[in-house]
Amino acid sequence: MKNIFTLFAFCFLVTGFVNAEDVAIESDGTVAEFNYLTVTDPGEFMKSLNKFDKSECASKWREESGVNVSLWSLRGSGSSHFILVVYENWDMMEKGRAIFTSCPASAMMLKSFKRTTDTSRSWNWISENALSGRNWQTNTVFRKINFKVDEGHESHYAAAWKKLVEAQLDNIPGSFGLNAISYGNRYASHMVYLGADSMSELSEGFSKVTSSTDFGEFIEDAGSIRTVVNSELVQLVKNFDGK
Repeated sequence: MKNIFTLFAFCFLVTGFVNAEDVAIESDGTVAEFNYLTVTDPGEFMKSLNKFDKSECASKWREESGVNVSLWSLRGSGSSHFILVVYENWDMMEKGRAIFTSCPASAMMLKSFKRTTDTSRSWNWISENALSGRNWQTNTVFRKINFKVDEGHESHYAAAWKKLVEAQLDNIPGSFGLNAISYGNRYASHMVYLGADSMSELSEGFSKVTSSTDFGEFIEDAGSIRTVVNSELVQLVKNFDGK
């Protein structure tokens, strides 16, 4: 009987260690361009993107700068899509921008946007990751919240947000992150994202987090230093990897 009890206790402890998730919450160093577009001709728009993706220019861009490019659809925004362009760091962005802007193929793609998008509603921003956890590239749907933090309180907000997500790891279904908007920050200074594999999973996780005592404490601590601009539902359309 004693041996059975010991075995049961051992199994319980092992299970606890296996189920415990060790998530590092820190900056991954990445910088990203969010290029917002309002697409008016989806078929021709995708043809143009796919054509460029298979060009020698796109191949060189990926190989020499390590850029990650993807297209996402939006709800809750004045735009229909954004093209996300992610680099490992500022140096790789500088290198990537030099390659992209020197290619006839990229110029042709950008020129085509005049026919396939409402260019009067195009805009972008550049952000730098401040904190993140788990791999966002494994998720296909996100809640993205854009907001403005009072100047001088950026570190305070980041610390409060990190405390919240650390406490709510079990309720966050996928990846998560906090980005500071370095350029194009007229309306928002930051954004946070929560990722998942389905809309229902995302909605359920967000509801659990925002109904928690931890979230109430977060609002009490940081609610007065930030103003929410809007929330967007973001869904993956395509990753562009030359295939």
